[in-house]
Amino acid sequence: MIQIGSIERKLIRELGNDARQSYKELAKKIKSKKEVVAYHITKLEREGVIKKYMPVFSQARLGITVYKIYVRFQGLSSELEGEMIKELEKSPYVNWIAKSVGTWDLMLAFYCRNILEFAEHKSQLLFKKYGKYIQDYTISILEDALVYTRDYLINAHTRERPGLIYCGSLIEEKIDENQKEIIRLIRNNARYEVADLARRLKLNVKTVMNKIKDLENRKIIQGHITTVDQEKLGVVFFKVQIFFQDYSDEQYRKVLNFCKSNKYVVNLMKSVSDWEIELEVEAETSKEVYQFAKDLRITFPTILKKVDLHIITKEIKVDYLPAWF
Repeated sequence: MIQIGSIERKLIRELGNDARQSYKELAKKIKSKKEVVAYHITKLEREGVIKKYMPVFSQARLGITVYKIYVRFQGLSSELEGEMIKELEKSPYVNWIAKSVGTWDLMLAFYCRNILEFAEHKSQLLFKKYGKYIQDYTISILEDALVYTRDYLINAHTRERPGLIYCGSLIEEKIDENQKEIIRLIRNNARYEVADLARRLKLNVKTVMNKIKDLENRKIIQGHITTVDQEKLGVVFFKVQIFFQDYSDEQYRKVLNFCKSNKYVVNLMKSVSDWEIELEVEAETSKEVYQFAKDLRITFPTILKKVDLHIITKEIKVDYLPAWF
């Protein structure tokens, strides 16, 4: 864990709100100087607290479906586990890998065009080679997801920005080849320079700006966020899975709004799986997360069947767009 001061906490929160803000804009937001902002951001990047800056894309509008697998192993040696994770990391179809404690040992997200493609890569990468070590597993399909700002870092009690929509469409948008190439170039670099993109694409700056603006207007690009190393930031990281027993729309909305308003929720997902809502929660200590889960159970005793918690011990890979795109 690295010592994170109040200025750095404010900057991480602001960069999570909009990773494309300039040093000057950030300085104005946190009431500091541009040079101070530059120093602290460079320090956070150098120490690995800030991992990268990424645009949030609406996967559904790009024809991508997110499938998740949660796996519990038996008899898998540390050596074999390391080998397996390296293979999974290399795959352009695996966008998220996390080790966890609880019901599941490993959590994966596959980004595919359809279920047949998912079935093929799931089998090739995981089950054919390591299937004999898999004691149990479950699969979920991402219906929709909202990405929130880390409001807990400044103890904010209200959400400044609505969640950025990660899926959220039944319609696949048509984009041209230059727009596809722009998406490829910025997928892991939200703080891109338009002039650099124009040079690489051999287009003029105005054309590139217009193409990006079109992607934003059509909600293909939802916004720009910052990913962090939770361990270095000094926070705990949990998965929370919420199971319903009352499936009415009204009750579902009540639970959804309760989760949306909680400052510790950084990602909220609607799932087609055994559970209906899945959260990613970060907090200063485990106590806040346990209290949040307890509040859920107390507030909605006749609506929820159960609330499961899983500690994420290591987030190994995070991409918001597959490398195959």
